Amino acid sequence: MMEGKRNLNYFTIGSTDLPTAAAGGSHVFNNDDVSIILNGRPWGDGIFREGEVYQVAEPRLLLFMNGDADVHLDLEQYHLEKGTVIVSMPDVILEFERFSPDVAVCGIGMKKTMHVDENIVVNTDAKDFEVLLRMMHLLWDIATWQPFRRDAVLKMVGAMVANVQYIRQASDNARDKAPMPRHQELFQQFKTLVSRHCEQERNIPFYAGEMRISPHHLSAVISRASGHSALYWINRAVVLRAKVLLHTSNLLTYEIADRLHFANPPAFNNFFKRETGLTPMEYRESK
Repeated sequence: MMEGKRNLNYFTIGSTDLPTAAAGGSHVFNNDDVSIILNGRPWGDGIFREGEVYQVAEPRLLLFMNGDADVHLDLEQYHLEKGTVIVSMPDVILEFERFSPDVAVCGIGMKKTMHVDENIVVNTDAKDFEVLLRMMHLLWDIATWQPFRRDAVLKMVGAMVANVQYIRQASDNARDKAPMPRHQELFQQFKTLVSRHCEQERNIPFYAGEMRISPHHLSAVISRASGHSALYWINRAVVLRAKVLLHTSNLLTYEIADRLHFANPPAFNNFFKRETGLTPMEYRESK
């Protein structure tokens, strides 16, 4: 790696203008262990913007209270609406296509005190959502007591995550009486691996080896499951990370090329221009 690199500025609770969010009618609690926001309006307050790509540092739990939005979470596309619940892993890539101006959320930023090893997006029924909302308000009450009851807060957050996992599993069981088709199962496994390794690995044999199938079989499975090639998904993941680095850091293009393991800056420039229609500098200047 090149010497003298500047750190990537992830989107974090610490970088968020919490007073601005609170002034918009939100209630915010923040310390070294957890951040909680009630009635947050992150889109209306300009914290997030349409068409932008973000890499969110902390794992989070969000309850979608109002409005609707279309987003990409890593390589998956979702429509969010009232009743949607999200649990996201650390360093997840978010890309907002569209959101309504009345979006409101309740959320928890779990920082480094909670292990989350998968992204969950689930639409809950009214009863499950009401239970999670009551848990959120109880968490707020516990967190704001003095002195801070750290263990109780972290266990309550863990209970909320466990409850969301249970709701997701129950939803999956109700929707899919039959097992997921094998090609779709492999596609999901492939996308998880790509999200994890795309900065270092961009060749199909690597992912085929991780999945213990042949490169030819992997290519056929991904094409059947998604209508796109395996290379399409790998390139898309790399482009998302490149956009984050270009938009949220002061890294020079040769430093980004090195971080993303391109052979040289021209190779990165050519790749980015081919995938987006813009050079890295044109993309950065457009933002």
